Amino acid sequence: MSLNRRLRLLPIALAGLVLALAGIGFTPPASAAPTIAPHFAVYRLSLGKSSGGSGSVAHARGRIEFQWSEGCDGWTVSQRTRLILTSSQGQEFQSGWTLKAWESKDGLSYRFSIRRIENDAAVEETEGKARLDGSGQGGRVVYTAPEAREMVLPEGTLFPTKHSFELLAAAARNELLLWRTVFDATGGDALFGVNAAMGKPIPADTPAAFDSPLIQGQPSWRMRLAYFNSDEQQSEPDHEQMQRVYANGVVDELQFEYPDFALNASLERLEALPPPDCPGG
Repeated sequence: MSLNRRLRLLPIALAGLVLALAGIGFTPPASAAPTIAPHFAVYRLSLGKSSGGSGSVAHARGRIEFQWSEGCDGWTVSQRTRLILTSSQGQEFQSGWTLKAWESKDGLSYRFSIRRIENDAAVEETEGKARLDGSGQGGRVVYTAPEAREMVLPEGTLFPTKHSFELLAAAARNELLLWRTVFDATGGDALFGVNAAMGKPIPADTPAAFDSPLIQGQPSWRMRLAYFNSDEQQSEPDHEQMQRVYANGVVDELQFEYPDFALNASLERLEALPPPDCPGG
């Protein structure tokens, strides 16, 4: 897969992950209401490592602005990403993404709108909606852009928020591995097999990389997620993500890793958003 193709997936994949994790929070006992943390966050992108070969990535800079909001019937994410890469030969590649997505609280409906930009010119827009027939069942995606088409989703497919519910529930049960099929609309068929490896709980009094009341006193986990393209036979993942996830869903340490380079996403701004004002709530 080309560098350009991989970069199309990279920050958008973050949106799917952080959207979901932000919308769920720690899985408490059945008698307790879940804790969630709708929030606005800004992440600074930088080069983590590079293969160092000819034409490899020598420098990277960028930023992700992310907002997750809770509605009465679902969760909404808005994200804006800007990334500038410089090769070892001095060539510069600029790219950007905007993402707006909504997922119902039952995990069965998903709407998405993605706009991709290269070197300040819009090159692709993807819009559509997806629906599952029921929990654990398959479903269908209806695209309206860049062209009208439909795609069948296999049984067991999850949307991003539902996937993250399962991730944190598995972490809270001290499970080590979780494999799921996830649709996130990030390009191509946008259907990934995701293998998650969860670390042990990190105590609430462990220092955080970012100082904020939203994550102070929160237990957390480190997770490593490996993404496999569903339409390819792969022994190695297309890319991996490593992050520290707090009990209320906030992510402050995040890295995207590819075979020939890695990007760090460092949290530099975090603000709480108000909960929804729902009838009877």
